[in-house]
Amino acid sequence: MNELLVAILLLAPALGGLACLRLRGRFVELVAYGSMGMSLVVGIGLGLAAMQLGHVSAFQGAVAIDALGAYILVLTLLVSVLALAASPHYVRHELVSGAFRPRDESHYYALFLWFVTTLIAVPLVDNLGLLWVIIEATTVVSALLIGINRSPDAIEAAWKYLILGTIGVGFALLATLLAYASSVGALGASSDALNWTRLMSIAPHLNPNLLRLAFVFALAGYGTKIGLAPFHTWLPDAHSQAPSPVSALLSGASLLAAFYALTRFHLVAAAGLGAGFSSTLLVAFGLLSIAVALPFMIRQEDVKRLLAYSSIEHMGVAVVGLGFGGPIALLGVTLHLALHAFTKATLFISAGELVQHYGSRRLSAIRGTLYAAPVAGGALGGGILILGGLPPSGMFVTEFAIILGGVTRGWGFAAALMALLLSLCFVALAVHGSRIIFGHSGPVERSGAVDWDMAVWLAAPLLAVAVLGLWTPGWLMDALVSIRTVLGVAGV
Repeated sequence: MNELLVAILLLAPALGGLACLRLRGRFVELVAYGSMGMSLVVGIGLGLAAMQLGHVSAFQGAVAIDALGAYILVLTLLVSVLALAASPHYVRHELVSGAFRPRDESHYYALFLWFVTTLIAVPLVDNLGLLWVIIEATTVVSALLIGINRSPDAIEAAWKYLILGTIGVGFALLATLLAYASSVGALGASSDALNWTRLMSIAPHLNPNLLRLAFVFALAGYGTKIGLAPFHTWLPDAHSQAPSPVSALLSGASLLAAFYALTRFHLVAAAGLGAGFSSTLLVAFGLLSIAVALPFMIRQEDVKRLLAYSSIEHMGVAVVGLGFGGPIALLGVTLHLALHAFTKATLFISAGELVQHYGSRRLSAIRGTLYAAPVAGGALGGGILILGGLPPSGMFVTEFAIILGGVTRGWGFAAALMALLLSLCFVALAVHGSRIIFGHSGPVERSGAVDWDMAVWLAAPLLAVAVLGLWTPGWLMDALVSIRTVLGVAGV
């Protein structure tokens, strides 16, 4: 039964993408919606089963879903549905404006569904080698989506992303090979030597020198895909030039996939070497990422690049929290991943609506949005304040939990530095957000009737993020505790 469900989960968007190549207009949208709907239902079912049972496997262990994998799977599916819901409006506008050719509509939906297929496959596999293959596939498909409108800037961003991403994944391949080599002394030439569950069970017997090198290369490789400084240079270009729904998917789901892969390596390294080695590197590179993103957020003039640098900041926050370890910080990291994914996906979608309305990505031109475009403008301005950690939103709570967790685990200086950097990031985002909502840039045409469907899609995730700062449902807290248990299995 599990094999059938996994097959449906992956084949629905994969085959839907093939069908989209032959369709246009309303038909291609219906196929995309149907494929995503089928995957969403099956994926949530598998995720709930994994949460309740603790583990779900299929295909003789090649597919293994624990609480962490289930969480990443469900988040990826929900962000994908949100991005897909915003796609028809975006694609129609690009067709009318001439930015898309007629066949680009079919290509867009096909590549979108294939990108989703690769993303949802990431948390399913137990083998670190298969995980590497799938991460590489996400790079190739997403690069085609970034450059789909063929503008010079988009093509440049796609090539930059493809080249740097491939280099990063090359480092990750070395990490995978070194992880295998570290197990030879304990397992010999075993076929399951790259299975994460197997490596965790024999972690104290892995070659420590090779394991250290494996984690260093994994940090460089998957850190590139996450957007950690100094491997981050592709991210602002790619996220700013991609179609807005694709930017939402890149920031809300693709970064999650890379973080998941790095987390698996961190847990193996912590189990084999003790938490000190990998945790110190994670905290250092996470803080560096927040510090590097800050000045670019302060002086930023491009709305989508502002959101991209914010992604670097928030993935740095998650990586620091993972390095801190402990029950408080890990609980904060777990919830932070979800809140960032939904908030950032919503903001990229609303930013895309405003760019189309104002005809510019410059923040100095996007002013007075509550009057000119109340739905997208309110979502962008309010969402930026939430993203900055405005109390008492959920983002504030998760960041506070990570800082508090760092203090309790003996990372006092690092936690204090993180608090200072996040305070400055909040000021930068608050200034931009207030100008977007209330600023004035001259006469601006007011949008027509309110699109209530769009209003619901944009308001619901932001409202959920705001509410979770004040109240966490019992079922969600139980799920977060289960995920934290997986993250803490190596004593981190």
